[in-house]
Amino acid sequence: MTRVPGFVLALCCFVVAAIGPSRGALDISQPSAGRAGFELIVIEAPDCIYCHLFHRDVVPAYQRSPRAKNVPMRFVDVNEEAFSALSLQRPIDSVPTVLVLRDRREIGRIPGYVGPMNFFQIINRLLDTADE
Repeated sequence: MTRVPGFVLALCCFVVAAIGPSRGALDISQPSAGRAGFELIVIEAPDCIYCHLFHRDVVPAYQRSPRAKNVPMRFVDVNEEAFSALSLQRPIDSVPTVLVLRDRREIGRIPGYVGPMNFFQIINRLLDTADE
């Protein structure tokens, strides 16, 4: 079993506590194809260990989930032109950051790697809240 350093756990707790709906607009040139216009955009960076963990631990489980059929997930490199085309109200300060979009507008985000269990709890809460 791999031990997780205390500062990593503290960072994960901070990230989970800091998550909240965003009021900012996000302008994406490609239209979303998800349920009622929902889409997940994952902002990532090359050589990012937490991005690698996200791809290893979260992406396969998400792609197998029923939610993935209705809410597609796209990946955008923070260093590429597609990232600079995003209109964010607040900056991306950690990668990976998962942006939750509805009709190309940001309704929430998950900054940093939070692990699969927390990811699914937060995504479900954000999407369910957006349906209300």
